[in-house]
Amino acid sequence: MPPVLPHNAVHGATSLTPLPHPAPARQLTTPAMTAFSCLAEKCPDTCCRDWAVPVDRADLERLKGALSSTPEGRERLVRLVVLGGRAPGSDTAARLHLDESGGCPMLEVDQRCGVHAALGEEALTTACSIFPRTALATPGGLEVGGSLGCPEVARLTLVSPEPLLLGPAATPMLSRPYVGKTISRDDGDAYARHFGEVRQTLLDCFRLPLPLGARLAVAADFATRVQGFFHAGTTEMNGARRAFAERRLRAEQAATLSPGLHHDVNAELKALAFPPVAAAGVTAALASFLLERRRLPHAARFGALLEQTLSSPLSTASGAAASAARWWEAYAARRDQLQARAGRASERLFARYAQHFLLRNPYTDAPSLLEHLHRLAVHLGAVRLLTVLHPQLAARLDGPPDAAADVDCVHRTAVEAVQIFTKAIGHHPEYLQATLHRGPPATFGRLILLAKFL
Repeated sequence: MPPVLPHNAVHGATSLTPLPHPAPARQLTTPAMTAFSCLAEKCPDTCCRDWAVPVDRADLERLKGALSSTPEGRERLVRLVVLGGRAPGSDTAARLHLDESGGCPMLEVDQRCGVHAALGEEALTTACSIFPRTALATPGGLEVGGSLGCPEVARLTLVSPEPLLLGPAATPMLSRPYVGKTISRDDGDAYARHFGEVRQTLLDCFRLPLPLGARLAVAADFATRVQGFFHAGTTEMNGARRAFAERRLRAEQAATLSPGLHHDVNAELKALAFPPVAAAGVTAALASFLLERRRLPHAARFGALLEQTLSSPLSTASGAAASAARWWEAYAARRDQLQARAGRASERLFARYAQHFLLRNPYTDAPSLLEHLHRLAVHLGAVRLLTVLHPQLAARLDGPPDAAADVDCVHRTAVEAVQIFTKAIGHHPEYLQATLHRGPPATFGRLILLAKFL
């Protein structure tokens, strides 16, 4: 039974809280979101559990109007809504209360929403109505994506045979006007002004026909080359210097897509010696990033996944260095085995994870492209670690080779690891803020170590 969050605090509210902006008319989405349909009672990890959903003023009035007309409705409202807890500058007026099992009190025995069943979609909070869809307002239109914390979105996004590309939505993707994040249209903000083209360059890096680590290294190389003049708050691309700096940016983007550079970066990464102590350090850092999350209330599925994959002396203080070395040896051996048996499927899936991260998380959230890629690399390394060390994958790879069964197992274990990780960590901005900003700033060297780990 998953523990309830302290005082039913909002878990990951930043990623679920609607903002009061009208949605642009043009909507863009991916094939995965076009194909998405809620699994409802068949979902293996319902979004109505382990998240205390924020309620803004409009949502609260909507719930009051829908539930206050009958004694049963009023009783449900009392059980459902907890008033207060408003953060400074937030429109949050209340939150949905979690019961002792970590679930929404409106969750019926058949795992369907009682509010939706009795009163329809119109009575739901905006977060409940929209999720797992996300909405990013860009100059090109409203990009409707999805959270990988939803099992079905994770499956459709990571294993679909269709390219992970944005295209015009044939029908409206949102049940009500909603914008989660907005890219600035201020012409004086050079970091945001070039959002579309720079993000496309990063996406192109992770679509290259290279090993996963080399794709990250190519992206890191680009971020390093533009670091001096392209970052949050830059003044190097305004005024009289604008035309020269923009020409330089375009030149660096073109160089990044050069096959010669790809060949060189891939060869250099392969030739780079990865000292055992550095390898063990990367493994230990990623494991610590995951294990530290246990200090906060967490869902049973997250705890079980850590127990299955990271149940080792590394989780204790004694002998951490020796344990980290053994961890690296186990991971490296299993990673090489996976590469030999189902490398293409594994590379493709995790490259799609990286592309989804870049679409879902605008680089303007980070102070620099290097910092943005570091956040991506830590996420990518963590889910890769959970997948490679998953006991189901280990059992499959220890058995006789079977191409179809190997690929199926990679898909199942990776989708499960990504979904559980996203729900437990990806939707917890406070935790990410605290853990990802430990130590020195992101550097090219740190990214290359992570690339070598992948």
